[in-house]
Order: sequence, then C-alpha cells, then structure tokens
Amino acid sequence: MSESTFTSGVPASPAAHSSSGVASMARWVDDMVQRELTEPFDLGEARLYVIPAGQSQTAVLLDRDENPYRLLERTTDHSSVTAAALVVTGWCAPTDSPDSSTMRPSEHPLRQRVRITVAIDHTGIATVMRRDGAPNEPDLMEDRGEGELPDALERWWCGTSA
Repeated sequence: MSESTFTSGVPASPAAHSSSGVASMARWVDDMVQRELTEPFDLGEARLYVIPAGQSQTAVLLDRDENPYRLLERTTDHSSVTAAALVVTGWCAPTDSPDSSTMRPSEHPLRQRVRITVAIDHTGIATVMRRDGAPNEPDLMEDRGEGELPDALERWWCGTSA
C-alpha cells in the first residue's frame, strides 16, 4: 500500500456524513479528493482508496493508474480492507437524448466533465458524481446504479474475473 494517507481536514469517519454505510464512504472520499484538487476534474489517473480492516478513520491510497480497469486488475489482494472507493474523471452526456446510445459521451455536443467516486463495502455500492458547471454540488446515488465502473468494482470486490 502507498504511504499516502489522507486524514487532514477529513471528518473523523465516514459516519460523520448524514448518509449511512457505503454512501458515507463514497461521500467521505469524494470530499477528501475535492479538497485536494485545485481543479475538480484534473485527475490524471484513477485512484483506488481503501479503509484497512480494523480502521475507520483513515483512507489509504492503495494505487493509481490511467486506466481504472487495469488498476483493479493489478490490485487483486484486498482481503485486508473493509471498504474501497474508486475515483475517476471522464465525460457524461444526457441519457434522454435520441443519439445518446449511439454516441460516445466524449463526442456528444452536450457532454460534461465529471468526477465519479464509486465506493463498495459488504453492504453494497454507492456513487458520488460531480459535474462541470456545478463542481461544488455533488450528486449522491445511494443505489448500485448501472454501468461498467460499478460492474468492474463489484467484480473486483467479489474476486471474480472480468
């Protein structure tokens, strides 16, 4: 594990947020990253944070990589963690647009930069998303949601292959 431990200015624990469980973890890590970055969407590499077993007040940066899927493939030994959060930046596009299913979000004329924090623990998955234009107004999704990122994180957590 990397020695990059982030506790300064972070609430004492994920439970300090109004949400509960894995949603608190997602919000906690997202807030921590938000305070660290000078530009909210300038994250050159995906980051994987974990809470080691037996701890509740320290999120440790386990690893980072330009490709979040390669990052998860490379960090397979997570038996000693109680929760994890994957932080990535990318593009999103409106889902109600008729061309949304045929066009990549990065190519859509109404695209927005986003930063997504997907957290997982034994209770499930939750996501926090920040959008360009409203970077200080995070959206918390307390359900599993859909998409490749939560699917990949869930496979990683369960120890199943792609």
